[in-house]
Amino acid sequence: MNGECNGIVHKIEAGDTLYKLSRRYGVKLIDIMRENPYLNVYNLRIGDEICIPTVDDTMRDYYMVKGNQTIGDVAKDMNTSISRMFEYNRELMDIRVPVGMVLRIPPED
Repeated sequence: MNGECNGIVHKIEAGDTLYKLSRRYGVKLIDIMRENPYLNVYNLRIGDEICIPTVDDTMRDYYMVKGNQTIGDVAKDMNTSISRMFEYNRELMDIRVPVGMVLRIPPED
């Protein structure tokens, strides 16, 4: 990586793709590409460093999940909604639901 990074410097690991990184960090794919203009998106190499643009981290709070907490528990503890938790933690959308779990589907609006 050349120059200054206005965000997080991420070291490429096995299996990383720009799409996966955009989901992991909650940023748009195009913003990662814009921040790394000389990046060959078809040839990411393990150990390469790229810049992941982020919003000002002073505007964010962080919370480390403790044993057996649910997203609902954390949202309640932090006085926010589950939908806001998903908005700021897009990687939660990729968590697998256990096989056989029965889900309630809300009625159409």
